[in-house]
Amino acid sequence: MTDYSQADKVKLKLPKTPKLVTFASKGNRPIIEWEYPEFQCLCPISGRHDQGVVMIKYLPDKKILESKSVRDYLALWRNVKVWQEYVTEELASVLYTACKPEWLVVEIKWSCRGGILAKTCSKHGKYDNI
Repeated sequence: MTDYSQADKVKLKLPKTPKLVTFASKGNRPIIEWEYPEFQCLCPISGRHDQGVVMIKYLPDKKILESKSVRDYLALWRNVKVWQEYVTEELASVLYTACKPEWLVVEIKWSCRGGILAKTCSKHGKYDNI
């Protein structure tokens, strides 16, 4: 069994954030929704992979994120030791900062681990307008 007694002392590292590509919305503001079913990061204690489906949904303002650059950013997390609860907030913060949408939601549905199904969610912006 994995010993989590030293969990508070774990040093977490984030991947270097690449330049996320954006383009002008030119007044086009559809709600954009993406799923990335291959998300992985590492448990900072056990080193085992945590896997999940990342769902990103946002309402652009002046900029739209280019999907390939977002996919490449998500792939960078594969061998990063981070808690599930932290990674969701970090993803949402980076994506929100890159395109400054009206609102953005990042949700991760994690694969079952230790008999528990988990889902984490982070919301940025004026999400309550929906």
